[in-house]
Amino acid sequence: MITLTEWYAQQEKWLDQDLVLMSSDAGWKKRTQKHGINIWQRSFPDDKNDLFRWRIPVVAADFREVFDVFVNQMPEYHQYWTAEYSGGFRVKEVAENAQIIYQQFDPNIPLISKRDLLYIQWSRQIDERRIQTSFRSIVLDDTPVPKGFERIDWWGGHLFEANPDGSSQLVLIDRENQGGRFPSWMMNQTMPTYLSHQFQSIIAFFEKGGTAAHEKLPDAQNTALGLRQAWLS
Repeated sequence: MITLTEWYAQQEKWLDQDLVLMSSDAGWKKRTQKHGINIWQRSFPDDKNDLFRWRIPVVAADFREVFDVFVNQMPEYHQYWTAEYSGGFRVKEVAENAQIIYQQFDPNIPLISKRDLLYIQWSRQIDERRIQTSFRSIVLDDTPVPKGFERIDWWGGHLFEANPDGSSQLVLIDRENQGGRFPSWMMNQTMPTYLSHQFQSIIAFFEKGGTAAHEKLPDAQNTALGLRQAWLS
């Protein structure tokens, strides 16, 4: 996890790093293919959990709409492609193109704790056909881990690209250290199956009309909202 001070110093470097990882096959190992989509994997010395990458070649929406959903409306719609998502909210903006987000996840599996995630996301327009966003878990003194939760250490990135026909492509990188007693070897083994279900759900979300055809997560079901009030009080 990073601090806000580290983010201010390293944000451009991390954007450049993530763009290379999302654009080049160098250093990646092809792990599996599901429904015509390759899932790639690679290790890094700072964490036993591996980084994964996949590209959805056709998303049935303009790349700017897909960007808006994943960057500006994630707390309201994340449940449609991550079944264990149980709520979240925007903590604060730290720059014109950067904000901190909080999310909670309930796997509803015996002996597996609930998870939460506190991360900073920031974006840049690469050219008229591409937008990039990066994500890093962040540490803030005033956002402690709630009782009964384990905090995920996440590294992620998205690349939104326009297709000539008005659809778009979506590239994702994802590394998740689940914390607690969840072993890295199990995470590395199960991620490809998990990600294949996730990208199928993302494809279906936009094929069925995106936000215009799906309901936002109701406040009554957003389990994180009570914590937000506690943090603000």
